[in-house]
Amino acid sequence: MDRPIVVEDPPSEHTPIATVIPDEHTSVSTEQRHQGAVLSSSASHLRKYRGGFTSSICDLFRDPHRRTDCCAVACCGILSIDRSRYLLTGERPPPLWFRVLMYLGIPAGFILAMNHFTVDVTIPGSISGGDDSNGSGGEGETTVKAAHPAVVLSFFAYIVLVVSYGYMKNKRMREAILMELYTERARERGEEVDLLAARSILDRRNYMDNIRAHCCFAFCYQHDYNFYDDSTGMACRDGLEGAAVEQPEADVCTRLWDCLSSTFWCCGCWCQCCGICAVAQEEREVNRLTINEQQKIDYLTFQPYSEYYPSIQNLVEHQIRSPWKHIQSLSILSSKLLKNVFAVLVVLLVYSLASIDSNFTWENMIVLLLTLGQAFFIEYLVHWKWNLFDLSFDSVVKYFACGFFLTTPSAVVFEMVISTFASVVAFVVGGFVLASDSQLAKDFESDPKLALQEFMVKYPALFIIYEFVNAFIVAAVVEEMVKYFGYRMVVTPDLLPGRSAPSSRNGNDEGTAAVGGGNSAKSARSTGAGITVAMVSVALGFACCENLMYIFVYSPPSIGVEISTLLARSLFPVHPLCAAIQSIGVCRRDLEGDKRYGLGLIILPAILLHGSFDFVLMVAAYFMQVNTIKEGTGDDATAAPENEDGATEDILEQLPSILVVFGLVIVGYTYYVVQSRAQTRRLIAMDYASASREQNSPLV
Repeated sequence: MDRPIVVEDPPSEHTPIATVIPDEHTSVSTEQRHQGAVLSSSASHLRKYRGGFTSSICDLFRDPHRRTDCCAVACCGILSIDRSRYLLTGERPPPLWFRVLMYLGIPAGFILAMNHFTVDVTIPGSISGGDDSNGSGGEGETTVKAAHPAVVLSFFAYIVLVVSYGYMKNKRMREAILMELYTERARERGEEVDLLAARSILDRRNYMDNIRAHCCFAFCYQHDYNFYDDSTGMACRDGLEGAAVEQPEADVCTRLWDCLSSTFWCCGCWCQCCGICAVAQEEREVNRLTINEQQKIDYLTFQPYSEYYPSIQNLVEHQIRSPWKHIQSLSILSSKLLKNVFAVLVVLLVYSLASIDSNFTWENMIVLLLTLGQAFFIEYLVHWKWNLFDLSFDSVVKYFACGFFLTTPSAVVFEMVISTFASVVAFVVGGFVLASDSQLAKDFESDPKLALQEFMVKYPALFIIYEFVNAFIVAAVVEEMVKYFGYRMVVTPDLLPGRSAPSSRNGNDEGTAAVGGGNSAKSARSTGAGITVAMVSVALGFACCENLMYIFVYSPPSIGVEISTLLARSLFPVHPLCAAIQSIGVCRRDLEGDKRYGLGLIILPAILLHGSFDFVLMVAAYFMQVNTIKEGTGDDATAAPENEDGATEDILEQLPSILVVFGLVIVGYTYYVVQSRAQTRRLIAMDYASASREQNSPLV
């Protein structure tokens, strides 16, 4: 008899997502529940940190398997805070339109107002050698337009108001968690809970900590290396005094974070940036305090899995391929995402047809639709055509949206920070070079532009090293890490243990379903395909947003340039290929149980491919610019070719680099195919072994 379709409990925070390795989970006693909703799992055996938390505020990325740390970083932890507040207090976040108005609409209105309400400001000294370009002001003076001071002050006052509003809400959330922890400890000791006295005690002990925890930039929060344990009245170190604490095995991300965070330990303080560490600590604590069943909800909408996942399981069990049926089974979150995207496209279409902006016409709208269509076409092949029943359409929408809306902004921020640091280092090195080259230093004083061109020609090694850092560190490492964390942030019922599986009609389970004798547990091979589709979906969302930025932001407003940029970025789908390569390592760790595969080994092949791809293009662009300078046309290096012969010459110069990157893509694809086929054989062997154990079980 087939098993009934059920949604089983998700794994704990320390259990890898989508693992099929048998893992024992401790059950929760019903005596630990209180107030009908909050589960007070006994924390007497756990370490206690400042305020009574069972994890340190310094523990960001301490455990490689913990998903909540990734969620606390994305969008400064807004989604994580909303979920924690809902689980603990039942309070829902404000509607989407309110947040769009508050964080986008009103600031955009202030920016328009600053462009409209201007005043004339006279600056001493002429910018154009005494010739006033604005036709006003006397000789030696320049009159410029500036935003009205009242509008500027109002804009900054609004920013302060919004930041203060969010800060106060986060502070109240932390106080609510502290009250729960105080109540939990009082019950463990058998004491009567006095909420008024508890509030007074917490305000006295944790007042300054609560103020510092969610500051935008605070370096004065004392770290938890030494803390005060109020249960014993003694200062303890590393948790329970004298207790052996088992630390999770660190990966490359943990070590990088340790290296960064240790910079501030010399002064006894912990670096806080927008309260990210506090948000992660609070979500970890809320997950411990609340019932496991309550946590099986989507972000944003907080819809329980049990409301929509049974219909998805029914589609899988009966192998239904109707697009309408899959759309009907979508969760509220996925439905809202698709509806909002469709609404935005309609607005943009009307805007382009109205000819309001000459830089965005119906031709630009076609380029935008083609950019989206390129990502959707690859998604169609990877998911709908080849792996429809390995991962639901609902999950694909969520993973793609995560890549588009969450990972791309995170990558932009991290790349700006690292690129700024690399530029500062390059500037310092350039200063040392100028100090040793007096002639070049004099040229910089007389004609900086010409001297910079001479510097590029004279010191190619410095520029190649700089391009290497940009390609492998700024681009490859950051983007591959954010794509991996984008996959980790999204939790869907499809990749939790205990899902129903496709029947033997699904191509990915041929030969394995029959062995199970009707077992409906999802096979390891199908789960591996689902992981690959999920990671590729995140990468496609990321690549789609990045392509839009390159086409409409970084490129000049020209239809020809936009189309050529789209074609160039569509011919080499490096992001989805790197994500597929990453999925090999994720399956090795989560499905095959290979503990050697941490974050470093998972993303290393993708970094090598991605970095090499970017490095070849960057170096080729550098040498093309050097050749242009040597030919005496340096001022026109970035200008478009005036005739077909010039365009043909540019293509011929770029042809070697195009062939090299094409070869790199072929090598990466070959590597993925070889590794994927070998892994598929191993997963099939696991399925056979699992089915054989079930057949030989005394319960069968």
